[in-house]
Amino acid sequence: MAIAAIVLMSLRAVGGTVWGQDEPPAAIEELTEVFRTANASYETGDYEAAITQYRRLVDRGIVDADLFYNLGNAYYKSNDLGNSVLFYLRSLRLLPRSSDAKDNLALVRSQLRDKQFVRDQNRIVRGVVWLHNNLNTTEMMTFASASYVVFCLLTIALIFRGSALMARIYRKVSIVSPGRLIGLSFTQDLLLAMGVVATLLVTSGISVYSKLELAREFAEAVVIDNEIPVFSSPTNDATLQFKIHEGTVVRIRDERRDWIKIELPGKMSGWVAPGSIEKV
Repeated sequence: MAIAAIVLMSLRAVGGTVWGQDEPPAAIEELTEVFRTANASYETGDYEAAITQYRRLVDRGIVDADLFYNLGNAYYKSNDLGNSVLFYLRSLRLLPRSSDAKDNLALVRSQLRDKQFVRDQNRIVRGVVWLHNNLNTTEMMTFASASYVVFCLLTIALIFRGSALMARIYRKVSIVSPGRLIGLSFTQDLLLAMGVVATLLVTSGISVYSKLELAREFAEAVVIDNEIPVFSSPTNDATLQFKIHEGTVVRIRDERRDWIKIELPGKMSGWVAPGSIEKV
């Protein structure tokens, strides 16, 4: 945690996102200047001013991992753990390999009141495929598409494996094939490669589906109020079941005009007021 505490003091420059790509050059320069001003306010310890400036960019529709990371830092320095968790999670959605954001999120979560509700994200998938936690949705879709193309090429190679052309190609590329090193024939080597690629294709496809489903059907949200009540039904006279506190991550299961149904680890669920949580 000491490393994470040091990381919390650092800021980042604008990431790979093209800021205001549909904006005229003057507007892009304005947005960049707002970001610089926010960073300067943070570095001088004026965290409230930094938050105000960063939020101006968020309200303009800027989606950038480094912007969200810096905003998470500023909220943490302002002792707003709920919004700090929210923006670290948003940053990790865009840049899941960021060790800084992961360390900072772990540090903040260690200070939450509702530690029993801290979700170890993607526990099952993490044990099956490392890629799920280190590629965002777009990258995973690209990986799945590439796996499909490779599988198709291997299928074609298997069909025409008896041709002289395919034999010549195999002699050139099989130097990097583990199958050849363990003495497999051309056909066996192709079948082994197809099995490996098929596994990658299936797991990456499941990963893409999981990420899209989470974003579309069961959106994650973070409690941003200090404490909120969770009721048994979406009515004003419903039974109070329990309370949860800032920084707790929940999943949204249903939405009505004045109520949101949430679910917590352990299949705990209930209804809360809309303004008390914010979607990641």
